[in-house]
Amino acid sequence: MSMLITNISLDGEEAAIYIEAGHIRTIYRKEQLPPQVDTDELIDGGGAYVVPALKNGHTHAAMTLLRGFADDMKLQPWLEQKIWPTEAKLTAEDIYWGTRLAALEMIKSGTVFFTDMYFHYPESRQAIQDAGIKAASGPALLDFFDDQAGRERRREMQELFSQYGNQNPEHEQILFTPAPHSIYTVSSKTLRWLGDFSRDNNLPLHIHVSETKKEVDDCLQQHSMRPVEYLDSLGLLSPRTIAAHAVWLEEKELDVLAKRGVTVVHNPVSNMKLSSGSCFPFKDLRDRNIPMLMGTDGCSSNNNLDLFEEMKIAALLQKHHFGDPELLNAEEVFAIGTGAAAGIGGGNGVFPNISSEVKEGAHADLLLIDPEHVQMVPNYNLISNLVYSAGAAAVDTVVCRGKVLMRSGKVDGEEETVRHAGRCAQALLERL
Repeated sequence: MSMLITNISLDGEEAAIYIEAGHIRTIYRKEQLPPQVDTDELIDGGGAYVVPALKNGHTHAAMTLLRGFADDMKLQPWLEQKIWPTEAKLTAEDIYWGTRLAALEMIKSGTVFFTDMYFHYPESRQAIQDAGIKAASGPALLDFFDDQAGRERRREMQELFSQYGNQNPEHEQILFTPAPHSIYTVSSKTLRWLGDFSRDNNLPLHIHVSETKKEVDDCLQQHSMRPVEYLDSLGLLSPRTIAAHAVWLEEKELDVLAKRGVTVVHNPVSNMKLSSGSCFPFKDLRDRNIPMLMGTDGCSSNNNLDLFEEMKIAALLQKHHFGDPELLNAEEVFAIGTGAAAGIGGGNGVFPNISSEVKEGAHADLLLIDPEHVQMVPNYNLISNLVYSAGAAAVDTVVCRGKVLMRSGKVDGEEETVRHAGRCAQALLERL
C-alpha cells in the first residue's frame, strides 16, 4: 500500500510525502515538486501543515465507559468504593467497545499511539487492532498480596504472552506490555517476577509510580525505602519501564530513574483532578535527560483523552506552580506529547513501532493541520498555535501506519462505535 500526500507545508516550506509499507520513503521539497510517482492513493493536503502525531503514554482505555461516573473524590475511596467494584462488573463486550470509543476519541484528537493498562486483554487488543491505532497494551495485573492470586496472575501473563507476544516489535501494531498496577496492589514476589519476565523477553513494562503521598509514606513504613528505590531493589527499573505519574520524587529517586533510563509519564489533568498533591518535577527530569511522555490517564479521572489539552495544561501548571513563565515552553511540551522527549524513533527503543519525527525512513504517523482553522490564524508560530490555541480542533487528517484513520475530521464507522459504547454504558449502570 502506497500513498502520496501533496500540497503540504513541512518545516515551513512546500513539500510532498511519499509513504509505502507504513513508512515515509521520500520527502519531496519545493524544488522537486510536483513529484511523478505511481501510488495507490493520492491526497491533496490543501496547504495543510504536517506535524508528528501524538503519543499517549498512560491510560486505561476502556474507562471511557466510566467517564463522569465517580467525579470529585479522593483517590483511595474513588478506587476502592467506586472504580474497582464497578470494574468487576465490566464484560468482555464492554471492554471491546469502551476501547473502541477510546481509540476513536484519540484519533479525532490527533493521537495515534497509547500505552494501556486494563483487563480482558484479548478483547482490548482486538478493539485496538480494529480501530487501526497503535498501542503498547498489556493485561493489568493485581494480586493484592495473595500468594495464590499471584501464581494465577503470573500463569495468565505467560499464557497471554505465548499467544500474543512472540512477534517482531518493529513491525507490530500492538506491543505486548505487562502492566502491574502499583506497589500497593502487587506483591514484591510478583513484581520481581515481572521484572525478570520483562527483561528476558525484552518487553516494555507499565506501572503507576509515586502518584500520591500516601503511596510514598506507606512504602517507607513497610520497606524503609521510597517507591523508586523499592522498585529498583526488585529489578523492575530499566529502559523498558514506563512509570506513570511520578510526582512525589526526591533527588536520589530522580538520579535512579536517570541511571536506569526509565520513561516517566506526566498526567497533569488526572493529578490535578485527584489532588495528588505535588507537581511534576519537569525541570529536574529534563536536567537529568530522563525520557518523558505525556499521558491522559483514564477517562474516569480526566475526563477526556485529548493530548492537546493535556499539553496546554501541563505547560500552564509548570509556569504557575514554579512561578516561571519560561518553564516548559511550547516546543518542549510538544516534544513530550509527540514522543520526541522520550527518544522515540531513535533513542531508548522502548517503542520501536512508532516515530516522533516526520522524516524519511520514519514510521508514517502524522497529522495534517488545517491552516485556515480560526484558531490557527495568524500563524506566527505553528507549535505555539497547536499547544496554546487551536489544539485538536485544527486536526484535519490523521495518518497511522501509513493509513488514513481520519480525513476532514471524520473517522469511518464512528457512529457505530458511539452507539455501541453508549449501549454498553447503559447496561453497566443497570447491573450496578
